[in-house]
Amino acid sequence: MTAGPHHGKPYSARRRRSQDLLVGLTGLIALLVGGALLVVTLPQALAEERDFLSASVCQEAPSEDCLRSAWFTVETVHVQRGKQAGGWVRVSGPEEGAGRVRFSGLGEFLENVRPGDHVAGTIWRGEIVVLSNGSAGQRTVTHPVGDSLFTTGTGILLTLGGAFVTYVAWFWLHTPVSSARPHRTDLTADASATALLGMYTFALMMVLHDRDGSLGVFLALWTPAAMATGAFLSRRYLRHRARR
Repeated sequence: MTAGPHHGKPYSARRRRSQDLLVGLTGLIALLVGGALLVVTLPQALAEERDFLSASVCQEAPSEDCLRSAWFTVETVHVQRGKQAGGWVRVSGPEEGAGRVRFSGLGEFLENVRPGDHVAGTIWRGEIVVLSNGSAGQRTVTHPVGDSLFTTGTGILLTLGGAFVTYVAWFWLHTPVSSARPHRTDLTADASATALLGMYTFALMMVLHDRDGSLGVFLALWTPAAMATGAFLSRRYLRHRARR
């Protein structure tokens, strides 16, 4: 009895190529989003930070860009602990900005404020950026200082990860379908170096963001690590090209 044709290998090859293309598309999307954050969102965040830091206290004719204070009454308090610590308070009052005010991270203010308390709010461009109860104050999520640091770190992480995933997909697509998926030492080393830089970027961003660090400090600490990683990856790539 003659065996029928086997279609498993061509199907597996097509499925493998489809998976490689999907991985490459995912990498390109992450690369584009990261690039958009660095090219489009970051300049906007920097401009907003400059405007806020140069804003003066409102005078007799207040404008949207001046800083003014108002009193609010706390209606509700919600505190969330754990890895994504933070929370929100709902405040009422005649001034704009009243409503739910969110916080990223726990602070003395959020820990101690209670419903019925009268709190002072700093308002900028129609949003409460700081709430204080006399003994402690805490920035809200709408506070613009620090946004450029977070945007830069997130953009770098997406760009870094997207570029590497795209490279891996390109490498797989240029591997003959008849061979097993490669596990080159070079590719493993490249992945390790990229992952280390990504973890360093994330840790540096979070530490500086929590401590109100500036974008300049972030870049000063991140650039040497990025240059060392780039030099390592370049040498690995040139060595691989020389062996081909």
